[in-house]
Amino acid sequence: MLASLPLAAWNAPSQNVLNAVLGQEPQATILQCVQPLPPTREEARSSGIRYQLERAALKRALVYRTSQAKADRGRITAENNRATALLARHLGAPDSFVRYLELLADGNLSRRQEYAVEQALRLLLQETYTIDTLQIRLVSESLQLPAREHTLCMLQLPVGAMFDMVPGRHTPRERLLSDITAMSSTLVEVERVLSLVRDAASAEAAVSRLQALIPIWETTAQTRLQGTTQEAELSSYEKWAVEVLLTPATRRVLEQRRRLHQAGWFGSSRLQTVDELLR
Repeated sequence: MLASLPLAAWNAPSQNVLNAVLGQEPQATILQCVQPLPPTREEARSSGIRYQLERAALKRALVYRTSQAKADRGRITAENNRATALLARHLGAPDSFVRYLELLADGNLSRRQEYAVEQALRLLLQETYTIDTLQIRLVSESLQLPAREHTLCMLQLPVGAMFDMVPGRHTPRERLLSDITAMSSTLVEVERVLSLVRDAASAEAAVSRLQALIPIWETTAQTRLQGTTQEAELSSYEKWAVEVLLTPATRRVLEQRRRLHQAGWFGSSRLQTVDELLR
């Protein structure tokens, strides 16, 4: 009967569904225990701008979930999952993410089913939407504030430009010089902002100024992760940019950071955390 259907009526199954049918893990276990399976990255990206909006919503929801877990001594409770699901739905996160959190919040899953949901979450966040959940947790742990202030501070971060998984391949050579100059100019501004910090009030005032630099800084994540030494030798222009621009700017920022460290960051945990995001 299927063979008699016109070709236009045939919808090819998702790649993750095919993987599950073929017995590949973790898709096979997820399909047996959880619905729906996460889409692949290509399938999600086919929605265009919606994909980017969903990524931003997921990051915001994950920041909230991670911050709440810190207040609960690192545990993600059913109440946390339930509240995050509500927030995620309001923000426009993918329905599958909301569904997974609701399943975890219900508390009626077997251990195998719970494992399947966790694997589905991992696939959705890391593979489909390429979000660095470990980085979110590390930032959360570094921020030493009372629970309410901690959550507000985390939610105020420019998450749209943060917490992206960095691809393993090298930075394209044609982008390397622009990344080096972008890093240098950003560090010059970081040094200027930090040099103005002399007391608690100026420390807090510096937070928003540094936050505004994060989107540009994050565009250079791949180069920063790999370092400026790549498989090919640096060109004369790239060497000049490193020696004349990047290295001196880095040195001056380090001097300011040492000064602020000795001053205990003037009691501003928020400033210390935002500065960590610009390293």
